[in-house]
Formats: sequence, structure tokens, C-alpha cells
Amino acid sequence: MSTYTPLETDNLVKPTENGEKDQDVVRYKIDEVLEHFGSIGKFQIRLVLIGSILAAIAAWRILFDLFGAKNNFSWSCTSEGLFYGCKFEEGKMPCAVEANADLESRLRSGEIEGMDKNAVGAGLFWEFDKETADHSIRSTMMLSCSDDWKFSFASSIYFIGAFFGVWMFGSLSDMLGRRITCMISLGMCIGQAWIIPFFNNITVYLACRFFDGAAFGGFFLIAFVLEVEYAPPKYRNRVGSAFHFITSVGMATVAIWGVIFKPWKAYAIALAIPPTIMLPVCYFLLPESARYYLGKGDDQSALTMLQKVADVNGKTIPAGCQLYEEVDEKTGVRDLLKRLSNGLLIRCALINMFGWFMTSLVYYMLWFSAKSLAGDIYVNAAILGIAEIPGRAVAFVLMDKIGRKFTFMGSIGVGCVCMFVSIHDNPVSRKVMYCIGKAVSAALWAVIYLYSSEMYPTKIRNLGSGIGSAAARVAALIAPFIGDWLEVSPIVPYILVGVLAIVCSGIFMFVPETSGKDLPQTLEDFELLFEDKKDKGEDEQL
Repeated sequence: MSTYTPLETDNLVKPTENGEKDQDVVRYKIDEVLEHFGSIGKFQIRLVLIGSILAAIAAWRILFDLFGAKNNFSWSCTSEGLFYGCKFEEGKMPCAVEANADLESRLRSGEIEGMDKNAVGAGLFWEFDKETADHSIRSTMMLSCSDDWKFSFASSIYFIGAFFGVWMFGSLSDMLGRRITCMISLGMCIGQAWIIPFFNNITVYLACRFFDGAAFGGFFLIAFVLEVEYAPPKYRNRVGSAFHFITSVGMATVAIWGVIFKPWKAYAIALAIPPTIMLPVCYFLLPESARYYLGKGDDQSALTMLQKVADVNGKTIPAGCQLYEEVDEKTGVRDLLKRLSNGLLIRCALINMFGWFMTSLVYYMLWFSAKSLAGDIYVNAAILGIAEIPGRAVAFVLMDKIGRKFTFMGSIGVGCVCMFVSIHDNPVSRKVMYCIGKAVSAALWAVIYLYSSEMYPTKIRNLGSGIGSAAARVAALIAPFIGDWLEVSPIVPYILVGVLAIVCSGIFMFVPETSGKDLPQTLEDFELLFEDKKDKGEDEQL
């Protein structure tokens, strides 16, 4: 059993109303109380389990299109299609064959007499294998070739939704609380997840994917922030790494869902069940953030939450404990704008946003550089998810050994090397660099999430992390277009991203290290991150 070492604040006492000192009252910061409890206990473990399930659900929702709207190459030209010039090419969807796209254009323009101009090529000029037709949305919606781009746009619109979601739910969580905002976003995820399998319409599908992305911007980020806020400082890295480790496991296990539930409607229903189950679980078991209460000036509710932590973990609150961290009166977007007058905060916020942007860009650039990977789609998906796990493990070790920012700088430097090596069109080197790049990008995600949650003051922590996450979604939107650029110029895109990675690594020298430090509650605490660094350097010189 751990023993308690008196803290600096044990000497502090609070004046009573008549000006006398009450020796029974001792003032603590939240991190000091969590350190008093010792190691992580049942409360934190339960929170990690809930967060891990939510992280896996988020991973499955991100990759929904991978199997739900995958290409279905099991098709053939109909007898009528063959008569008018339909052609089959191995490894291509019907509309990807130029002759077939031209054939449908002729139909729409009225060049083919005796046929309805509003008809589509699917079902008329070509048809999908009946045994596999229901395995993908693409082969059941019967869209024209001119509308086929909408399936590719589904992944992009997901990230557009995530872009708005991180802003909206980030602000709501700092105003309404983490717990209620998490349930609202999870409810949004559940609603669209159950709509998708019962409406065979591309417009409905795109709308659902937008709200799916917006929901991701809520419950995924909130689950992570809650885990970090309740973890003692020295265990924060472990808790954050566990969260992202499960995310990678979710990326790998989505292939299992695809194998078991090959019809896309069954696949959609199966992936709608986990978030539905988690909503009542979150309602009964997900706690509110003690830091949120303290940020709102409700120190009694914050102390009550810490008492719950103590009760579940079999610990006791320090005698006469009173939380004393000072807070500001405002919150949300206005609070963030107010702080933009602080030069240190705006500098760190901009650098942090660029870090999020580059993390996402490197990740998805490496995704699009893996065109040489052949084989079964389910096996490849599993391998790609597993490739991220070593990166999480390395980041877990290095973040405590050399710090958050140097781990980030080194990881993105390796990603830069992967970009430059990928210029060479060698199948073997491409595959090796892709696996290394997936590991590196996983490490970047682990670092940037944890670093952002440790850098911002409590009142804008979720909003600040949300802004960074929004920058990452912008990169995710750009990455597919850069991938198309590779078909025109296979060199310039890699050089461009590689150079940006070097710049990102360099400017991270100008942000503070957060490893082993208390989470900042106020703007003044944030500024102390820099002063601690300066004081440390002066002590070493002495």
C-alpha cells in the first residue's frame, strides 16, 4: 500500500470569515489529490475500459466505408451491353472502364434509340454477381457513372463532419460538461448508424456519414480527455497510450466484422449495435470531470467527484481537503478569443495545430502510397492496423524517457524519411516504408493527443484539442487530392510533404515540455510550463 508524502500545500490554510486561520482546512490541487491516492485504481481502470470501447467504436466507424462501400469487381456485361460495346476489364469497376462510361453517356444523350434516357448502365449494360451483389453499397444502389464519385466522397464528407464536430462538441463539453456532451455525440452516432442499413439512397448515406464524422469529433475526443484528467501525472502517458493502442486494435479488428458480416446491411447493423449498448453504459458509469466543475467555480462538486474516486479505489481524501485552483469566469469560444492576446498561448496553439495537421497528412499520404499492396482486402486491413501497434509501444516508452515534444519531433522526422524513400517506385521498399510509416504515424497520433490535453488550461482544454483535431481533418480532406496528384507527378507530392514534416519538427522546439507536470488549470498555470523550463535550466547552470 502506498504511503502519503506531505505536499507543499499542506502548509496552506484558508482564512475564515472573521479573518482567523482554520488549521483544519488544507488546500490541494486536483493533481495533488490524485497523487495522494497513489497508483491508478478501479475508478481509472473502469474509465479506461469505457474509453477503450469508445475508441474501438470510433475506429470501426472511421473505416466503415472500407467494407460497406468497397469495390465489387464481380460483375459482367449483359448481352445487351455487349451488343452496344460494353467491355470488362479485370480489377476495375464498370464505370472505371472508359468504354462503359462512354456507353452510358451515349444513353443519357439519346444517341441510343429506343432506350430510356434516365436509365443507368448498372442492370442494363452490366450486372453484378448475384452472390456478392449485396456485399457492397456500390453494387446495390445502381448509380450512374456520373454519380459514382459520390462513393469516394463518402470518406471525405466523414472528415468534413469531424471538422465541424470537434469545434461544436469541443465548445459544448467545456460549457455543458464532458459527460452530457459525450452522450449527445454518442446518440448522434447511434441515430445515423441505424438509418444507413434501412435507406438504400446515396444522399441519405452521405448525410449519415457527415453526422457520423461529427459524432466522432465528440465522444472520441471527450473519452480521451476524461481518461487523462483523472490519471495521476506520472500515469498519464500509460493511460493515453492504452487509449490509442485500442484504437489501433480497432483498426485491425474491423476486418473481422467485414469477414463475419459480408452483406453490407448486416455489416452496418452489426456496427450499429456497439454504440447503442454503450449509451446506457455511459449514462450510468461515465463520470463528469472534476476539473470541469472546478473550472465552473463549483469546487464542492469537484471535491464530490474526487470523493467518488477515493471510494471506488478504496482510498481516502486528505483530511480537511479543499480545492483551491483559481478559475476564470468565461468559457468556450469567447474565452479562447480572450486568450489570443497572450503571445505564448497563440504561438503554442498555432504550432500545435500544425502538428495535428502534419500528423494527419503524413498518415493519409502513407495510406495513399500503398497502392503496391496486393492481396485480400480483409487481410490487408488487418495488417495495416497491426502495423500501428509497434509505433504506439515505442511512443509509450519514449514519451517518458525523452519527453512528449522530442518524441513527436523524432517520429515526424522518420515520417519525412518515409516520404523521400517512397519516391522510388520499388514494390519492396514501398511496402517496407508503408509499414514503418504506419507505425510512425500511430506514434504521432499518440503524442499529439496527449500533448494537447496536457498543454491547454482546463477551461479551454477540450476546445483547444478540438481545434487541433479540426486542423487534422482539414489535412484528411486534402490528402486524397494529393493522392490523385501522385498519378500525375509521383515525386513532387512526397517532396512537398517531406519538407513540411521537416519544418514541423523544427518549430516544435518552441513549445514547452509537459511530461510529468500538473495539468494547467488557468492561463497562469500554462505560463508556468515555460517558467519551469527556464528555472530548470538555471538550476543546472548553478
